[in-house]
Amino acid sequence: MRLADLVRRLGGSAPLLAGGGPSIAGVHLDSRQVGAGDLFAALPGTREDGSLFASDALVRGAVAILTPRSLDLRELSALMPEIADAPQWIHRDARRVAGEAAALVYGEPARGMFVAAVTGTNGKTTTAHILGQLLRFAGRRPATLGTAGNRLADGSMRRATHTTPDAPELQRLLVAHRELGGDAVALEASSHALHQERLAGLRPDVAIFTNLTREHLDYHGDLEAYAASKERLFLSLGRGTTAVLHADDPASNRMARAAESAGARVLTYSARLRGDLVASALTSDLSGTQIVLHGMGISRTSLRLPLAGRHNVENALAAAAAALLSGASPSTVVEGLASVSPAPGRLEPVECGRGFRVLVDYAHSEDALQNVCRAVKAALEGSPGRSGRRGRLIVVFGCGGDRDRGKRGPMGRVVNELADLAIVTSDNPRGEEPLAIIEEVLAGMEPVLAERLVEPDRRRAISQAVSRARTGDVVLIAGKGHETTQVVGDQVVEFDDRQVVAELLR
Repeated sequence: MRLADLVRRLGGSAPLLAGGGPSIAGVHLDSRQVGAGDLFAALPGTREDGSLFASDALVRGAVAILTPRSLDLRELSALMPEIADAPQWIHRDARRVAGEAAALVYGEPARGMFVAAVTGTNGKTTTAHILGQLLRFAGRRPATLGTAGNRLADGSMRRATHTTPDAPELQRLLVAHRELGGDAVALEASSHALHQERLAGLRPDVAIFTNLTREHLDYHGDLEAYAASKERLFLSLGRGTTAVLHADDPASNRMARAAESAGARVLTYSARLRGDLVASALTSDLSGTQIVLHGMGISRTSLRLPLAGRHNVENALAAAAAALLSGASPSTVVEGLASVSPAPGRLEPVECGRGFRVLVDYAHSEDALQNVCRAVKAALEGSPGRSGRRGRLIVVFGCGGDRDRGKRGPMGRVVNELADLAIVTSDNPRGEEPLAIIEEVLAGMEPVLAERLVEPDRRRAISQAVSRARTGDVVLIAGKGHETTQVVGDQVVEFDDRQVVAELLR
């Protein structure tokens, strides 16, 4: 597509472009990925300004620059006058336009696909993962894009560096997915992604909202700004689309107003109250939950969902509603729910061959920790061992460094209230001193209710948990889930909680 065509369709200004200007082969935000014929989007970032890399992009073959303001490239004139005069496309909303331009340049790869985007503080990965399975069960060839990786139509997995890729990279993923026969997408839409317009150029058919609790305030500043970022997804909807909202979360009212103002339909789901799709009569253990499902064409149907905890029932309801909106039949959705598997690192069991159980979970916020701890406690209380002894909940957890410090004490409080033994350790301390982070966690654990240990070394902390576990106990290792590295200072070292457990038990 010619640059002049993009400017005409998306607005902004550019110099007179003879013959329509250069033909654009691709769109990139990272100058290191630029090749011959590409458009480089020089966008301001949280750490560095993309304008600093415009010269590098031009040297690598960029034929035009998209920028919110005119750039001075005179330093290139003496050395490379032929590229110093590359056209600059100036647009005040250059970040949004980068995604829209990428969609056009790459041939609008999502056209005709069923697209569902999931946002919320917790549950995005599990909801998208379940939806991907339900869509496949219904005969579609979906992609599932998110924190745990990007799985395309053929089942191949591509590593994810962010929960949601930048907008041009997302379009390239969709091109690859379409070429593999893909016809549907379930993707996670993080608050960072929505604030940074990473979904620009992609309008979902269904937008799902799971919940809103404290998280990422180091980036957004306060809960209002955080909620506003989530709200962007629903403001981007239009006629013929649907918002699927968690009826029990107060923030859903805000998302509903946004969706309705955009002309979208609103449906709700609940595992507690009335909604368009409801689960009731919940009975849960660590292997799954017995529920009665009804609504959206499903008559009262009893089934066993192979996922533990009310929070996972809610995630499954959101995914089921989206699957029904995709055209899947009620009977297919019910059958699919009975056979889904958990997302990687979400209450994921680690085979230990002992009388106790080990679970790994990504929970790294107050609400997420509370959900998983309550799910495990309920299962333990409902199934005492043969001796009549109730198993203990042993929780290994920590808080990440260089992130929202305000959640550390509340995370400690939750574990203090719900665990029998709490082992406080490190979780990606990054540039902070691990013991300083732990002290802020411990401040929320007063007065001491659970037996408590402190071990900054995560491997030794896991070793202590496993060595203290007895028959009937559950060891919950929280915070990192599917992650396979640990960030300490400026070092990224290999560290997988699941692998560490396996090594210790060998």
